Amino acid sequence: MINSRQSRRQFFNHTAASFVALLSIPPCATGEGSLTASEAMPPRWKNRQEGMRYRRLGKTAMMVSELAMGTFPFESEDSFPLFDAAIDRGINYFDCASAYSGGKVEANLGRYFKASGNREKVFLSTKLSGYYWELDRWLMTEVGKKSKAVQHEIEAKAESLLEQRRVKLPGYHIQYFGGQANQFDKTYYRYFAMQEIGISDEWRGKIKQNAYRLLEEGMTRLQTDYLDVLHIPHGVAMPEMMDDLLKEIFQEFKQKGLVKASAVSFHNDVTGNLLQAAKVGYYDVAMFAYNIANHAGLEHAMYKAHQSGMGLIAMKVAKLFSMGNQPAWRLSKLNAAIPDEGLSPFAKSYLWALQNPNLSCCVSQMETIEQLNDNLQVVGRKLDLEPS
Repeated sequence: MINSRQSRRQFFNHTAASFVALLSIPPCATGEGSLTASEAMPPRWKNRQEGMRYRRLGKTAMMVSELAMGTFPFESEDSFPLFDAAIDRGINYFDCASAYSGGKVEANLGRYFKASGNREKVFLSTKLSGYYWELDRWLMTEVGKKSKAVQHEIEAKAESLLEQRRVKLPGYHIQYFGGQANQFDKTYYRYFAMQEIGISDEWRGKIKQNAYRLLEEGMTRLQTDYLDVLHIPHGVAMPEMMDDLLKEIFQEFKQKGLVKASAVSFHNDVTGNLLQAAKVGYYDVAMFAYNIANHAGLEHAMYKAHQSGMGLIAMKVAKLFSMGNQPAWRLSKLNAAIPDEGLSPFAKSYLWALQNPNLSCCVSQMETIEQLNDNLQVVGRKLDLEPS
């Protein structure tokens, strides 16, 4: 926690000013230890309620409700009664991001926690959505100074690797929102631009300064002095972007008490990115798209990540059934696995996902009390899935 005699802004300004000098200092042992916490840690409970089921979020030891509250659409105080109802029913994990309505969702959550006093009843998660913005602007400037031949070579390398990996292939890739596939092109171009330009110690320091600034802004909007879970990057699209600089950033955030657990989220190349997140070793949590349509290629990666001690959070579990133009086989497969006609496709989707013992919880965007009640009827239920 930040010292009470020191304002949050003073703290961040003082810390950011020290970055470049600290670049040559190796991470301390205590930081490393926090990234390899054992499963033997005692469980951390918040808002434990009868009727809810909880699972361990990997090595964080956080005991999270099987369903977590997705907050994407909630910009106004009209959402407060729904938040109250979710907490009353035992939900104890709220997920948001700085990109949601340009920070308005974080600000709304901050007002809610201040008015309700419920901050310590939930594990609060957000994402640094703008982590790469400053870097991208600088890279575009530097690449622009190169010859047309070099610029074309960067583009060609990005396109070639994307083609070789086949990560856009329908069936492996599922489009959940507009512009999602563009993240591939932008990220692969960024990677090869970084290889061409090189990232100096000065720019490593600037990237870290930007991360601290974004974290301060998000915590100010959320009206909190710490985050239980922080995702960087938000929506990674290429495994190689999980680099050693992110490890340093998370170590510093943890050592200063600003963040309890390190996380990454992704909709694209979910198998490749999940395997890499487990391999790099500094992530405590991964949140990724997982559902009846894409699970076959993910199951082994989920097992490996879970065995490494990571907490796994599924998103887009029921998104398929609120999207248009879905192949009929997806709903048929879900209904074959869970024939219960008394459940909606959304409730069935969460019930199906929660049969996976490697998952800690599913994020659900529940926008009404009726949707909350519909989804919560599946928590704690165990069943033998029918062949589908």
